[in-house]
Amino acid sequence: MTLVGTLAPSAVLGWLSFQSVRDLQRQVLAEREYVAKSVATYVDSQVKTELQLLDEVSVAPGVVPENPPPAARSVLRGAYLRSRFFERVFLLNLEGQLLMAEPASGGGLGASFKDLPSVHKALGDGVPTVSDLSAGPAGTRQLYLLVPMRNWQGKVIGLVGGSIVPGSERFRSLLSFVPLDPGEAVDLVDEHGVVIASTMAERLFLESDHHHFIQGLIRDQSETAGTCHGCHESGKIRSRVNEVMAFVPLSPRVPWGIDIRQPEQLAFSTALALRWKIFACAAGLTLLALVFAIGAAASITAPLSVLTRVATRITAGDLKTPIPELGSDEVGQLAVGLESMRVALTQSLDEVAQAREKLELRVLERTREIQKLYRELSLRDELRAKLLQKLISAQEEERRRIARELHDETSQVVIALALALDAAMATMPPGASRERLTEAKALALRMLDGIRSLCFDLRPSVLDDLGLFPAIGWYAEHTLKPLGVAVHCEFDETTECRLPAQINTALFRAAQEAITNVAKHASAETMLIQCTVEAKAITIEIEDDGRGFDPAGFSSATSDGRGLGLAGIKERVELLGGSARIESAPGQGTRVVLTVPLGSEHG
Repeated sequence: MTLVGTLAPSAVLGWLSFQSVRDLQRQVLAEREYVAKSVATYVDSQVKTELQLLDEVSVAPGVVPENPPPAARSVLRGAYLRSRFFERVFLLNLEGQLLMAEPASGGGLGASFKDLPSVHKALGDGVPTVSDLSAGPAGTRQLYLLVPMRNWQGKVIGLVGGSIVPGSERFRSLLSFVPLDPGEAVDLVDEHGVVIASTMAERLFLESDHHHFIQGLIRDQSETAGTCHGCHESGKIRSRVNEVMAFVPLSPRVPWGIDIRQPEQLAFSTALALRWKIFACAAGLTLLALVFAIGAAASITAPLSVLTRVATRITAGDLKTPIPELGSDEVGQLAVGLESMRVALTQSLDEVAQAREKLELRVLERTREIQKLYRELSLRDELRAKLLQKLISAQEEERRRIARELHDETSQVVIALALALDAAMATMPPGASRERLTEAKALALRMLDGIRSLCFDLRPSVLDDLGLFPAIGWYAEHTLKPLGVAVHCEFDETTECRLPAQINTALFRAAQEAITNVAKHASAETMLIQCTVEAKAITIEIEDDGRGFDPAGFSSATSDGRGLGLAGIKERVELLGGSARIESAPGQGTRVVLTVPLGSEHG
C-alpha cells in the first residue's frame, strides 16, 4: 500500500506526460498530412492544366482524326510548347493508331496504342483519362493523358493525347518545390501503388509496400497519416522500416496520390527525446518509492515469514512441530489461531486414517465377491456358447441327414412311382382311367420338385460345391426373382477363397435369414449383396429398398416369435467372434452388415 500510494502520483504525472508526447506526435502527423494535401492540390492543378491544353486541341478548327490537315500539326506544336511536362502530343484514331505527333522526331506514325487500357477507357467512356504507368515505345515507361475528340453530333471520333516520361526533369519538377527535412521523401504514385515521380530518384518505378492500401485510398478518395512499423519489400529493396507516412489522393479525374515518408526517428525526434526523459524520471521515482516501501514493511514481514514457514511445514504434512508465540498483536493472534487449527487437524487426520483402514477392508471383501461372481458369469457364458454351438452343429447335421435321406430314398421312390405310372399309362387305352393316371403322375412330379426344394433349403449343395458367396447369390436369385425383386451381387476378386465349414455354414444361415426376411416382409424392388474378404475379416452387406422397420422394436425375441430371425442372425455371427449390425428405419429400407474375424486358425 505504501508503494502504491507513492507511485500513484508518479503514474498520473507520467500518463499526462505521455499524453503530451502523443499529442505532439499527432501534431507532426497532421503537419505531414497538410503538406501532402498541399502537394496533391498543386499536382492536381498542373495535371488539369495539361488536360485543358489537350481539350483545346480537341475542339480546334480543322483538327479531325479522319484526315488531319497540315494545320493540325501547328495546333499540336502549340500545345506541346505550352505544356509543362509533355514529352509528346499526339493524335489517335478510333483504332488507336498514331496519326500525327509533335514533335515528330522518333517516328512511330501508324503505331498502335489499342492495347493500352487507358485508350480503351477513353474511347469507351468518352471522358478525359489519366493512365497509370504504361509501356511506351522501345520498352520505355510512360504516362498518358487522353482527351476524346467529338464530331458535330457528339460522337467520339478519336483521341488527343500527351505522353509523359516519369524520369524526366520536366515531370520531377512537380515535386521539387516542396521543402523537405532530412530523410524525407515525397512520392507520386499511380492507382496501382507504383512510384511515378519522387524526390528520391532511386525510388522511381518501385512498387509501394502499401500498394493494396493505397489503391483503396485512391478509389475511396480518402486521406490518411500514421506510423508504419514492420518489414516491407519495395521493388528489389527489402529493409526494416519505422516510418511516418501521409497519403492524400488527387481528384477523381486524376487517379494518382501523394505519399510523404520520413523515418520515425527523425520525424518524432523531439517527442522521442521527451519520452526518454520521462522514462528516466519515472525510474528514479519508482526506485525511491521501492526503498521507502521496503523499510516500512520490514517491521511486519519477520513474523509473517515465521508463519509462512509454519504453513509450509503443515502443507508438507508436518503437524507435530508446535507454532511459537509471536506476541499479542494481530500477527500473534493469527499464530494462536493456526496452533489451534494444527491440533484439531492432527486429531481429524487420526480419525480419518482409522476410518480409511476399515473402508479398505470392506472394499477388499466386496472386490473378492465381485471377482467370484464374474468368474461364475464368465463360465456360464462360456458353457452357453459351447451349448449353442453344439446345438447349431447338431441342427446342421440333422438338416444334412434329412436332406440326404430325402434325396437318396424318398425322391427315388417318387421317381419310381412316376416311372410306374408312365408304364401303366402306356398299356391303357385312352379314357377316364388314363387321365387319372396322368393326374397322379403330375402330382408325383410336383412332390419330387417339393422334395428337391426342401433338400436345398435343408442343405444347399451349391454351398458344398462352389463355396459361400456363390451359394448366397444363388439363394437370393432363387428366392427373390420370382417375387419381382432385382438382385445385384458384388463380390471382390478374393471371394473365391475357401473358408472353414463352420464359418461357411454360419454365414450362409445368417444371410439366408436376412434374404428370407426381405422376401416375407420388405416389399422391396431392389436388393444389393456385397461380399468382401480382407486379411483380418470377412464382411457381408445385404441392403434393400423396402419399407424398413424400427430395430428398437425387435431388439429381443418375444413369445409370439417376433425377432427370432434377427436374434438367430446375431447369435450365429457372435459365436464366430463377429458382429451383426442392423440399420433400418420405417420407409427407408434395411441394411444388414455381417462381420466375422479371420484369425490364423482360419487360414
